[in-house]
Amino acid sequence: MTDGNFLTGGSGLIAVDKIGNHVLFLNPVTYDTELTLDGFAPRVHELLISPDHRFAYVPVYGDGIHGNNPHPGHLVARFDLRKRRHDGDFSTYPYLAPHGLRWGARGQLYCVCENSGVALEIDQESGEIEDVIELGSNKAHRIEVLPDGSKLYTENEEDTFGTVVDLVTRRVIKKIPTPNGSAGVGMSPDGQTVIYVDAQEPQILVVDTASDEVRSTIRLAGHEKAAQIARYSPDGRYLVVTSFEAPLATVLSADLASQALLHLGQGPMNMAFHEDGETVVIANHNEGSLAVCNLKRGEVLRTVQAGVGVETLSFF
Repeated sequence: MTDGNFLTGGSGLIAVDKIGNHVLFLNPVTYDTELTLDGFAPRVHELLISPDHRFAYVPVYGDGIHGNNPHPGHLVARFDLRKRRHDGDFSTYPYLAPHGLRWGARGQLYCVCENSGVALEIDQESGEIEDVIELGSNKAHRIEVLPDGSKLYTENEEDTFGTVVDLVTRRVIKKIPTPNGSAGVGMSPDGQTVIYVDAQEPQILVVDTASDEVRSTIRLAGHEKAAQIARYSPDGRYLVVTSFEAPLATVLSADLASQALLHLGQGPMNMAFHEDGETVVIANHNEGSLAVCNLKRGEVLRTVQAGVGVETLSFF
């Protein structure tokens, strides 16, 4: 894959340990931790790999959590994946609490700053802020960008809508109703579908990006609590939705017609898709472990220890 928004690889595995405030390099076969980097301002959170697999970008969000972040950060740390070292920082100041990251079609880096209610367009080489997009929400948390770079979607945890931004005019063009709020957002690799994860009920809202209308609502079988993270596999064959509170994950087929339930460790969050197309590694944020799962069989293969509290990770 060359699209950094739907990336996998076999050269390595990088993980962001939010609780420990570390960045880990793991063996992509055994999942043993080979290197731990530290010394960052509190705290490293999300993760995005460059399409050429050379760099990783990690926001320094602040010392709190969503909705309670008293000392918000203003940096995006860059890591050289070949040399496995911290390669410097970009500043988002005066925009605070950088979180979700996605690539634009021309290689521009989009970063949502939660406390400032904006999405920044950043030059990935210089770190210069090239544009500031007002989102109409002060708690936009995660974003997705269409493969053709025409639109950006935000998940707004404190609002009853998701925001759609026209990236040509850099203006909000629609608000998608999410009556219970949303806890996560995901996009299919072909850009035809956006998923909003309901913040109160164990269900997902399926949005058609041609019309930006909700075309269906799907209940997550076996879940009693609301879920959070939604990610499509790079080949588009699977959608994985994790439930931090349960702790569970559901693997849905590409047509969203079938579901398989995974029983995970405490606090499952984000995930990394293996290049074999059948393996996903899910971070158990609240117990310092990773669940290695088979997507085709809907089965947890094993659990390995990693860090203190990994939130997100990626193969490269």
